[in-house]
Amino acid sequence: MRRFALSALISLAAALPAAACDAPANAAQLAHVLMLEINQERGRAGLPALRMSPQLTQAAQAHACDSARHNRMSHTGTDGSSFGQRIIRAGYDYRSATENVALGYPEPGQVLRAWMRSPGHRQNILARRPNELGLGVARGRDGRTHWVMKSGLR
Repeated sequence: MRRFALSALISLAAALPAAACDAPANAAQLAHVLMLEINQERGRAGLPALRMSPQLTQAAQAHACDSARHNRMSHTGTDGSSFGQRIIRAGYDYRSATENVALGYPEPGQVLRAWMRSPGHRQNILARRPNELGLGVARGRDGRTHWVMKSGLR
């Protein structure tokens, strides 16, 4: 548990300077809680826990920051990039990958509940193939929270 918290904090902190955006002061804690809750959902479904990936975290944080800076929510980056292109850009060579985005949920449990009520997002969380995860959290100019989850398998 402590190893994960340190890993998540280091991964998120490493992603923030390059992203140059307004991340909540407790962004690492928010990501940590969301990771735990995602893995609890996976455990209830009989699936293995996902481990944090620094590259997926970098890609997720960059997209959360891009979304927050432009006050939008989309799977397409403002530069026209797809989620797969952004993952590769972060140095993650994948065999399969997914992305979830959300806007406006202040707490990890709220965003997870919303994703679990959406068939496509739920499918991404409960996918059998991924074994790694990256999370990004940013605050838009309007104060709303932008969330990005990326999962992958190398």
